Amino acid sequence: MAANPNLSSASQPGQATHLPALYEHEVIALQREGIDFSINGLRHQSGKWSTRGVLYLTNLRSAHNLKSKMHFMVDLHAGLVAFELPLAYIRKDKFNQPIFACNNLSGECWPAAPGGGPQGSLPPHVFSLYFKEGGVGTFLPLYFRFVDIARNNLHQVQQQPSAPQELVATAFVDPSDPSRLYLAQPSEPAASERPSAPKYAPNYGADEAYEAM
Repeated sequence: MAANPNLSSASQPGQATHLPALYEHEVIALQREGIDFSINGLRHQSGKWSTRGVLYLTNLRSAHNLKSKMHFMVDLHAGLVAFELPLAYIRKDKFNQPIFACNNLSGECWPAAPGGGPQGSLPPHVFSLYFKEGGVGTFLPLYFRFVDIARNNLHQVQQQPSAPQELVATAFVDPSDPSRLYLAQPSEPAASERPSAPKYAPNYGADEAYEAM
C-alpha cells in the first residue's frame, strides 16, 4: 500500500487523463470508472480515505485516482490524490454481492513501509471497492488472475512482460462491464528510463522486505 504514487499524463479524446507512471515490465490491463474506494488505517487525522474515482489495474498493482479534484476537497486537504495497492501484498480479498447494496470487492493490504508486511508491527489496511456502474464480468477474472500471479510467481512476471498483455488480449468481455481494456499501452518513457519494478524479498510470506514505490 502506498499513497500518492507517481502519475503521468495521457491524452484521450476530449479529456486529459492521469495514469499511474509505469514501472519497468509493468503494463496497464484495464481502466474502470465509477469506483467508490475506501481504505482505513492511514497516517493522518481521520485515519480513513473514501472517494470516487478511476481504478487502473496493472500486472503489479491496483491504482486509484480521483476523478475530479473539485469533488474531493477533503481528500486534497489530507494530501491524498491517488492510492495504490501492490497486488502481492493483498490478502483476504473477496467479491461480495449484498442484496440491498452494490457489488463490492473487499480485502486487506499490507503497508509498503518500514514495519509493514506479515511479520511487521504495522497492521494491514482494510479496503473496499464498490462498483457503482455496471457489471464485473471482465474486471474480476483479470483481477484475481493478476493477484494470483503476483503472489506466486512475481519474478516470472517481471521476466516475461508479454504474459500480462496476452491475458488482456484474450480476456472475456462482459457487455455489462464498462471496464476499458488496454490492448495497447499509452505513450510512456522508454523502458530504459522507467524505474525498476518494486522488489520483494525471496522470503516473501515470512519476514519479507519491500522497497517503497
